Amino acid sequence: RCGTSFLLIMFIIGMVAAFLNPFRAPLIRMATGILFLPLIAGISYEVIRFTGRHDNAFTRALATPGMWMQRLTTKEPDDSMIEVAIAALKEVIPENPEEDKW
Repeated sequence: RCGTSFLLIMFIIGMVAAFLNPFRAPLIRMATGILFLPLIAGISYEVIRFTGRHDNAFTRALATPGMWMQRLTTKEPDDSMIEVAIAALKEVIPENPEEDKW
């Protein structure tokens, strides 16, 4: 359930919505596509949430393309990346939390 999966699901649902769009004039098609973008994003979000809450063959099939995409776009950090992350956290976390009151 990451952003990559969300974008892939949103892309697929957007393609279906574009296919079902009854308008043929380019400007009207574009305007309806933009108007339906929040609806497409909402449906995609709910699909991702649904696949996270349920574990059965149907939800695994829905989540599989997103997991494939995630394998392409992410990798485990190496030691140098972890060292940079630790150094960055040390800079932003105060030594004494009581003194750092806005």
